[in-house]
Amino acid sequence: MTRRGILFSVFVLLTTTALLFGCSDTNVEEVDRGDAGATSEQPQMPDDEIHAGLTGATSSTAGITWTIPDAWNPGPERRMRVATYLIDEGVKEADCAVFYFGPNQGGSVEANIERWIGQFEQPDDSDSHEKAQIEKKTVNGLDVTTIELGGTYNASMGGPMSGNKEKRPGWHMLGAIVEAPEGPVFFKVTGPQETVLEATDEFDRMVGSVSVLGT
Repeated sequence: MTRRGILFSVFVLLTTTALLFGCSDTNVEEVDRGDAGATSEQPQMPDDEIHAGLTGATSSTAGITWTIPDAWNPGPERRMRVATYLIDEGVKEADCAVFYFGPNQGGSVEANIERWIGQFEQPDDSDSHEKAQIEKKTVNGLDVTTIELGGTYNASMGGPMSGNKEKRPGWHMLGAIVEAPEGPVFFKVTGPQETVLEATDEFDRMVGSVSVLGT
């Protein structure tokens, strides 16, 4: 084989590997999208009661915008996230992760809700489906699905291809999937139960602030 042929074969192999890495799993925690282009700006203080405690910065991606709770702090950049917000309401810190993977990417709402439920085990060995609180609603004209669930969280460790899990008993999750104009946007709070429960109102207000960009 000529040198040019060898180089072409290597290029094809690397391209194929990259595609398999990115598309083998639609779990929003395990798809690496890098910087998905969230932007921030300082808004005017809203008057609506739902925005109480939401006088800080806004973020936007996928054609929607939302207001970040004042008490939450921006976290370090994470290669699989649009944004990370740190929450230290309780004894231990939790965080809110925001994901967007592009139009028609990231899997269906139902598949991701099912996957999130599957990340939890119950101390009494009951079915996590029975404990999950799922709600579908419309927020400012956008379809939103929310979920709340607690138990032992099986956290992915070591990257998307490692398959390593760490069990974290007494954890809790608040999740929301917004069907944005340019594709689904995923909001997911995970952390120790006390911290997450104390942040529930702020999470609900943030989800309630979601609207189409420019409206």
